[in-house]
Amino acid sequence: MNDSTITPRNPHILVVEDNPAQQSYLEEIITKLGYRCTCASTWEEGLESFVERSFACVVIDLGLPDGNGLSLVSEFCRRDSCVVPIILTGDQSAETIVETMRAGAFDYLTKPVDGATLRQALARALSHHTVVHERRELVDLLYNEREQLRARVDAATKDLREYASACETSNLRLRALLELTRLSTYYYSDKMLLQNVFEQVAQLAIPLSAIVLCDANRQKMAAVYHDTKGEMAFTEESAQDGTAGYDTLLADADPEMLARSWFERHGGGDISHLKGLVFSETLWSRKVCTVGFFVNESFMASETDNEFLGMCARLLAFEWEQWNLLVYIAHQASLGNIATELVRNFIQPLTAIKSAGEIIRESSRSPDVLQGAEIIADNVERLRLQTQEFRRLSTLRADSVETVRLQDYVEQALQILAAATRDKNVTIHREFENDFECVLLNGTALARTFLDLLIGALRAVDMGGSIYVRLKQVASDRLAFELTYSGGGADFLGVDRLAGLDGNRHPHAHPAVQLAERTVHMCGGRLSIDADEEGRMVLRILLPANAADPTKDKVATW
Repeated sequence: MNDSTITPRNPHILVVEDNPAQQSYLEEIITKLGYRCTCASTWEEGLESFVERSFACVVIDLGLPDGNGLSLVSEFCRRDSCVVPIILTGDQSAETIVETMRAGAFDYLTKPVDGATLRQALARALSHHTVVHERRELVDLLYNEREQLRARVDAATKDLREYASACETSNLRLRALLELTRLSTYYYSDKMLLQNVFEQVAQLAIPLSAIVLCDANRQKMAAVYHDTKGEMAFTEESAQDGTAGYDTLLADADPEMLARSWFERHGGGDISHLKGLVFSETLWSRKVCTVGFFVNESFMASETDNEFLGMCARLLAFEWEQWNLLVYIAHQASLGNIATELVRNFIQPLTAIKSAGEIIRESSRSPDVLQGAEIIADNVERLRLQTQEFRRLSTLRADSVETVRLQDYVEQALQILAAATRDKNVTIHREFENDFECVLLNGTALARTFLDLLIGALRAVDMGGSIYVRLKQVASDRLAFELTYSGGGADFLGVDRLAGLDGNRHPHAHPAVQLAERTVHMCGGRLSIDADEEGRMVLRILLPANAADPTKDKVATW
């Protein structure tokens, strides 16, 4: 509409009436009331006038020569929701009144209409138009304010969103790197190694198409890539003449050229259209291999992308080198070879020395020579006996007896965990009643058990919690180690607090506790989990003061 916007002080009224006398009468009354008025005689003229101008109110006759006035009401309301329609007709039936109201008419006047009635109807209509118009302006104002506020909020939080997105990306990449650090636990071939790295990198919105790895001596190449069908493919090649056709200095200066050349010579795909992100990896001051990640040409790698791919290349090179080393050892140092080397380098020389000494004793009569041969024979026999003793001790280690100080074992474990306890702000409470020196079986294994239990307690306790360690004598020949903590989770060292108290489950069902229990049993003691007077779970290890005393039972009892 190209007319000025209607305001309450400048209302404009459209009259659609086909009777000239009635049209003039209505125009005269409206003009005298101080309103602007436009008249139309047909349905088409009325619509044309409405399209060209803005009106606050329309007075419409139902009986138009070229159309029904009700359809004109619907058309006006569709085009301008603020316009107020008034119907003017000679039909006073109830059905007609209801029909006009349903069509959207604000008021209904019957002919002939007098000036007072028209004036009152127009006053109500214009008042309603003012309210509707102000409401629409308020809604538009609120909408504009909301959009402006949204724009300001978006601008203010853009940095936060970018930072949150960067943090999420970093978390995903750290998770991928953690997965890559576990490769050595389950991969068993170059193919699986490269495929695992490819999958981890491709999951992080990096459009990866190929990974190419070639060793520092250019004797071996392995690659994983998407073939022409979009499926994962793997190729590897070992070349006896790997250095042929390569300028060594140029290849070291341009590792991307090396990776591309290797793939073009031995690979099964085309990477000429891809962008290469290539890393030369060194381990222990020795160049190990070149790793190339080939991505879409349109991909713009950021500094963090290069850093992440560099770490992936580092892990890939390390695992690949380690695996090749293990394969080499497996091929070159089988059990049969090791046994042969032992016989050749140890048993045979001893036998030869012993035989030489016997020959010397039989053939020489010099006292000095005979004495030297006797010394050699004694040393050979001593070495043989020591070897047998070492094997016997290794076999019978489970029954070895040693004198230990329990405080030293516990203190050593706490010293090892000192840094971890500081990081978690954990307080260690020690209660050592006496200097507990005792004779135990497998004391070294018991020391490791103390460390494992303290590590389990440290993992379970929350930031700022406390761990309580006690050593006390419960009888003349019985010593006790107790461990508990406060500020921890619902589990005690991975064991449910109700375990062992409800009569349904054994408190030692957890594998870690089972391992500790077996070790304690081997040391001549017993492990139990119980609740103290404050309701906290307490792990107790009861040990004999002298496990070597034959008068005492090997396993302690309460």
